[in-house]
Amino acid sequence: MAMDRKIEKKARPAWQWLVIALLVGGGGWFVYSLLADASIRTYRVSQEQLIISTTSYGAFEDLIPIRGTIQPFNSVFLDAVNGGQVEEVFVEEGSFVEAGQPLLQLSNTNLRLSAAQNDTQITEQINLIGNISNDLDTRKLRTERELIDVSYRITVLERQKARFESLVGSSLISKEEYDAVVDELEYQRKVLANTEARQILEDKIRDERMLQMQTQIEKLQENLEVSQSSYESLLVRAPISGQLTSMPVEIGQSKTTGERLGQIDVVDQYKVVAQIDEYYVTRVSPNQMARFQLAGQQFEARVLKVYPEITNGTFEVDLVFDGLPPSNIRRGQTLQMELTLGNPVESLLLPIGGFIQDTGGNWVFVLNEAGDAAFRRDIRVGRRNNRFVEVIEGLEQGDRVITSGYGQMEDMERIQLTQ
Repeated sequence: MAMDRKIEKKARPAWQWLVIALLVGGGGWFVYSLLADASIRTYRVSQEQLIISTTSYGAFEDLIPIRGTIQPFNSVFLDAVNGGQVEEVFVEEGSFVEAGQPLLQLSNTNLRLSAAQNDTQITEQINLIGNISNDLDTRKLRTERELIDVSYRITVLERQKARFESLVGSSLISKEEYDAVVDELEYQRKVLANTEARQILEDKIRDERMLQMQTQIEKLQENLEVSQSSYESLLVRAPISGQLTSMPVEIGQSKTTGERLGQIDVVDQYKVVAQIDEYYVTRVSPNQMARFQLAGQQFEARVLKVYPEITNGTFEVDLVFDGLPPSNIRRGQTLQMELTLGNPVESLLLPIGGFIQDTGGNWVFVLNEAGDAAFRRDIRVGRRNNRFVEVIEGLEQGDRVITSGYGQMEDMERIQLTQ
């Protein structure tokens, strides 16, 4: 009987081991990819719910949106110079008034009595100064009369001396009579010199006193005018021509000194007053331009004045219309404007959206080439306006970015887009 022969198993060929290794490696890599992919925080959302924008190069206009209010270019406030009770109102709010036109009448009995007393006292002082001036004039005339008398006496004595000189030689008159005339003539000449010196001194004193009195009279007259004007101020008149836009008073109402009575606006000129965030306080300066649309037309305004005071995180600027202003504008009307802070610069631009509020511009979700997913990517941005943000690093031209608000997607690393 033949014996069985042991059959030896043949070894696998090398190529089979290579195939098995590839299959095992590929399977392992597939499992690893599935596990790794599953570990990425993913948010699934319909593409229709997102706003996707594409980066592109363009001229970046350094604009900021501002909101301005139309106000009259010139306004005059009416304040009570002296307090009183409203006695009569002559015009209504909204009326157009002329300069000097009476607006309302206040009454103040104490002020009226005080003004009358001041008028009396000032008038008495002016009369007293007038009497002093009259006394000085009288003294001047008296001195001039003395000079006339002395000069006349000297003339008479000189003639008498001339006659006595011829008579004394003939012994027709005594030597004593002649000497008396000579002595009297000498005395009168000394009196004349003294009177002339006194006249010079009196004229000097008189001129000084008259100048002082003239100054005093002018001051007293000013005080009299102030006293009269304080009473006349109870009749409130329009200081300029314009529209009386405000006068909240009622008959019988009491107004204190300095209290606001109303406001008059010059209606043929307007300006725009805007509040701007303090972040831009160093970048806003006069003559910068702003544009806005109204009633389908484009208009421009120019920064006239920048107020450096910051209140509640904002500062104020005044703008005037550049060129023809809009028609039918009204005081208090609001305008949405774009203020240009600098010249356009060629930059990589990304349309602005809700994402800027969620990320601060530090990162965005960028779509892959297939467009079915978006991945988180860090970026660095520069300036921004109301339409674009300037991209400095992290993006290239043509990148598609989710620019709508991220909301619940902020903590995710991948956004899976569904149809």
